[in-house]
Amino acid sequence: MNLFKIITSFLLLLSSLTTSGAGGSYDNSIYKHPLASDQIKDPSMGEIRLMLEEAGLGQYWDTLKYQILPGFYMVPKMTDEADIKLGASKIGGHPDVPSTFHWPSWKEHPMSFVAQINLEEFPMNLLNPEYPTTGILYFFYVYDYEVWYNDDYDSDKKNNNVVYYAPETAELVRMKPPASLSEEQIFKSALLEKKLELTLPDSDYLEANHLMTNKADLNRYSLEFSPDLMNTYDRGIGFRFLGHMSALQYGGHPSDEILLFQADSNDEIGMEWDLSGLLYFFIKDNDFKKLFFENVYTERVGT
Repeated sequence: MNLFKIITSFLLLLSSLTTSGAGGSYDNSIYKHPLASDQIKDPSMGEIRLMLEEAGLGQYWDTLKYQILPGFYMVPKMTDEADIKLGASKIGGHPDVPSTFHWPSWKEHPMSFVAQINLEEFPMNLLNPEYPTTGILYFFYVYDYEVWYNDDYDSDKKNNNVVYYAPETAELVRMKPPASLSEEQIFKSALLEKKLELTLPDSDYLEANHLMTNKADLNRYSLEFSPDLMNTYDRGIGFRFLGHMSALQYGGHPSDEILLFQADSNDEIGMEWDLSGLLYFFIKDNDFKKLFFENVYTERVGT
């Protein structure tokens, strides 16, 4: 399906969520989404275009509009794991997995459980009707500074993580981590408040994919347009599922890849990715549609 048509359908649905009154009037810059606990301020396509023009970049609209992706911004709420329903989306704690699951490791180092995402909690059809809508995704990564700074680990991007997919959610067990994991390597549990929003690519992404090549325009995009958009609509970095990444040092990647998951540093949870940084999981778009996770790779970036 044409990506622009998907985005257009997404915006029409958001508009219908805000329709009110006998006249059916609405403000499509503020909508009430069933998954959100409060109103989400989000720019419409028209508002994004206007801000782009105000930054002197209006000539790129016909290119940029196809790069705007819906995604989920997620806010962790610290919750005792005993109060978290088996199979619910969460950060940290213990994974709710099939009993046949084997805890992953990199070489002799057991991985830490980062998060699980229950796809049934997310309106996946709003993002792309070809994306999976059921099952649970589990994210694992070694949480050990000594291992991170071993050159072999960071260069082994496709093997230094595990994304496991469980298609059935009826029979799950809350699995304890290996005894060899320290207390610091087991993250505190948190439920997720999910907010659906439109996301835009970083200037590095535009340059890497030859969508914007003029240096002056790239600087205007990164130093004027992007910060203005983030400040106007109070965009956070945080935890993300799909959409575009929150770029810290470099935000470029091939256009056939998507951000699958972004983990933030969080003192309460006990996560610290290279000095208040981020951990990214990337996957090819077609691989996600086919539920193929063997080639997921990671990037860990500090501030």
